[in-house]
Amino acid sequence: MSYSSRPLSSKLFQLTALTLALTLAGCGGGDGTDTIAPTPDLGPEQPGNGGGSDGGEQNVEEINIVESALYNADGNVINSVNLEGAYYQIKVVDNAKNPIINAKVVFDIDAEGISLSQTTSGAVLTDAEGIAQIFLKPDNAEVSGAYTISANATYNQQTATADTTFSVQATNVTLSEITVGSNSLASGGQTPISLKVTNEAGDALSGVLVNLNSGCGQIPEQVTSDSEGMVKAVFKAINLDTTLCSGLVRVSARTGNQTKSTTITVASAEATSIIYTSNDLSLGIRGSGSSSTGQAEFTVYSGSTTLANEQVRVSLEKSPFGLTFGPNRNQQSYVATTDANGQIIVPIFPGTTPGPVEIEVSLVDDPLINALSKNITVASSRVTQTGLSLSWEKNVLDWSYDGDSTQINARMVDRNGNKVPDGTVINFTAEGGKITSSCATVDGNCTVTFTTQNPRPGDGRVSILAVAEGEKEYIDMNENNAWDEGVDILVHNIGDTFRDDNESGEFEIGEFTYPMTTGASNQCENNLDRYINLKFPSLSELKKRQYEANYISEFVSPNKANTCNTDLDAVVRYQAVTLLSNGNDARFTVGSLDQANNFTVRPVQAIFSSDTLVTFRVNSGGFYDLSPMPSGTTISGAGIDQTSADPTAKIVAVENGYVIEVADANPKSSVIVKVGEIEYTITTNSRGQGVSSKFVNPPEGEISVESKNNTCEATLSGVTKVPANVATGMPGDNLGTFTTFKLKNCQVTDEVKITATAPNGNVTSYIYTIR
Repeated sequence: MSYSSRPLSSKLFQLTALTLALTLAGCGGGDGTDTIAPTPDLGPEQPGNGGGSDGGEQNVEEINIVESALYNADGNVINSVNLEGAYYQIKVVDNAKNPIINAKVVFDIDAEGISLSQTTSGAVLTDAEGIAQIFLKPDNAEVSGAYTISANATYNQQTATADTTFSVQATNVTLSEITVGSNSLASGGQTPISLKVTNEAGDALSGVLVNLNSGCGQIPEQVTSDSEGMVKAVFKAINLDTTLCSGLVRVSARTGNQTKSTTITVASAEATSIIYTSNDLSLGIRGSGSSSTGQAEFTVYSGSTTLANEQVRVSLEKSPFGLTFGPNRNQQSYVATTDANGQIIVPIFPGTTPGPVEIEVSLVDDPLINALSKNITVASSRVTQTGLSLSWEKNVLDWSYDGDSTQINARMVDRNGNKVPDGTVINFTAEGGKITSSCATVDGNCTVTFTTQNPRPGDGRVSILAVAEGEKEYIDMNENNAWDEGVDILVHNIGDTFRDDNESGEFEIGEFTYPMTTGASNQCENNLDRYINLKFPSLSELKKRQYEANYISEFVSPNKANTCNTDLDAVVRYQAVTLLSNGNDARFTVGSLDQANNFTVRPVQAIFSSDTLVTFRVNSGGFYDLSPMPSGTTISGAGIDQTSADPTAKIVAVENGYVIEVADANPKSSVIVKVGEIEYTITTNSRGQGVSSKFVNPPEGEISVESKNNTCEATLSGVTKVPANVATGMPGDNLGTFTTFKLKNCQVTDEVKITATAPNGNVTSYIYTIR
């Protein structure tokens, strides 16, 4: 294997010892092995840009090329070129034989094998003598035959051409034996190699291109002999892909028909480490529908280089029940050999139980060098019948405008309570409004958005159905954590699903049907009793029946009758309701709540002075009058004191004494009666009347009366804000929220004000006058 030490375009030609000396004398030294041939003494040097004696252009009617010849480095005219190369020179003059300065001359060779140098464009300008020249050189010692070099001169839109034919004779080249710094290398080591290029007479040849090659490892593809004819390179016993050489490696050098070779011995590489090089791997259990096969990758290194053809032992250290591995798909250790990249791939086949997996790989020759896999788990399966949940950011939306929205979060787990595989898709449909059609899980969760717009269902109830491809819930009768048809028992079989828009529990023509149907016609068996007795034996019979009803409502319905089969596969479904409400209007109903939270409407929608507690049910007004106000609506209230009175007082004789009698005061208030300098406080009854304690002798002095009326207070003790999520009940249920006020010191003609402020900013208030 070999590589190029530099781009071919940079391989300029070496000079003989004589021309190199000339170059160093003229240029002050070189930059390595690649040098430019010197310019022979062929006349005055070329000037810089400019033309004519005064720096302007010459006025010429025509141009001519009067000289066209090849020169060697000594300035002699030649017609045969060797490896040292030659200069091609022309002279451009006008019709009066005057030299033309700064004419552009483009040079070209008619065939491959000869290269032009000293200009990247292939063109030069004539000097003060009208002369332009270019250096040319055979590409290698094997070039031979006849060639023509041409020149095309251009000046003032006038042109002239010339050409010269010359020959090239192949150079007889001899290669010396290859010298190696060390014939025995460690694995991955390197050594210098060299050889000399000469002619038949033994003279060193510079500029000869020599091709190098090695059976393994790295060496430059081509090297050009230097001024002393030497070819020098470095051999590395490691391939470009970082694999290592070992054993006998043949290194060869060739130019023309000359070939030399030698052999270098490279020691076998020794493994120094094993690394687990896989990413984290999470697999589904067998039959889960998700990825149920995987592979672990280990890499063997010698130092920092991967090591091929090394034998290792692969062992299963830890695994959940039923997992197998390796080419034989069992749990037995086996020996494997690393590939060209130093790697082994271990296939893994999960069983029916989740859990961590550990695989160890160790060297056969040295078991102490080993590696253990990391972060391999058998965890994920399909969503199970009872493993799908939906939760709402809020579930009472304002239908009075388009664009009120809520996030619906779907969560899914498998029958072991593990998250389903990332990318599991759940689809949604809605009876009204707009809903995102689907989402794909990340860490078992994903979110869609429901937004208000037309259509708006007439009852303010929007049925939303979520479905996902999953599996039915079953009782594992043979304890192998896998579904075995005919042995295991389905908890409650499910078949085709539909969106139960009228919430009747039964499919009716016209309701949306999920398009992926089972095509089955069997009854859907119910083993919930057995499941409940197994899982919750201590529940009361009432609780068991309640659990059964809830299970059917959440994890079976909506289900089409007689569409079941005995497979484990199923379309898992979950239906819930979003409520629509009118945020522009609220409706208040006066009533009372009993201990069971049952609301009784007052036939007369009024508040009485005898009330100490009063409860309001707050609903959406208008069309959706059974719905609560939109989620986030705040409810407040206050007592407004409207009572005023002009009480009177007098001293009245009673049996065996006297009393102060008050009338026309505020009911249940305090009245201060001042007789002379003494004050008496008298409390009135519901009729605004009151009597002081009995005096033996009548109080003396002028009587004055002051009424102290207690302010009517209405303290809110119930709901102050409609919750984000409220119970959606069933169609026809009144879902208003209840708020209760404690009344204190409220009398006839006082008032109680209740206010609902919707999230859209609309305020609805109602004032009740106490009777």
